[in-house]
Amino acid sequence: SRKVIDPLEQRRDRERAPTMGELADYYLTGHATTKRPRSISDDRAMLEQHVLPRLGIRKVAAVSSHDIIRLRNSLDDRPYRANRVLALLSKMFSIAMTQRWREDNPARGIERFPEEKRDRWLTTDELSRLSDALDHHPNQNAANAVRLLILTGARRTEVLSATWEEFDFDRGVWTKPSAHTKQK
Repeated sequence: SRKVIDPLEQRRDRERAPTMGELADYYLTGHATTKRPRSISDDRAMLEQHVLPRLGIRKVAAVSSHDIIRLRNSLDDRPYRANRVLALLSKMFSIAMTQRWREDNPARGIERFPEEKRDRWLTTDELSRLSDALDHHPNQNAANAVRLLILTGARRTEVLSATWEEFDFDRGVWTKPSAHTKQK
């Protein structure tokens, strides 16, 4: 009961094997759809700008850890972006494994670039100049949105999607619905 190996059939299988471009399409149309629109846009940009130009025509099964490391190293001047690209590739290769397009994840275990916490606070002088600019801005609705951002530290989309019903002015409380917050 030996299995006969057909070299021609093996060659056809290799030729029909999905490319990284096809994996990217599969990811964007089937798996990224549950993400927030901004995240999908970021994923698409990383694919178009970094992944597909280098790996797009390569077969998913042929991409090696060395290929991923070279891609990461090409972004060494943008460590945050490099790490996001690496995370995206790891997710995509995990999906490829579930589809049996490959047996391992070549992005897993690759060292990320160190990321330093980025905090930036306005000085008293900068805050005063910003306040003056907001006071004189022709669109006071926009100025008020910026003031709310400054006072609460909320995300821009949370402030812009806020409704009056979320605010209790007597208690001075803003109750944000979980659908509008990143942490849920």
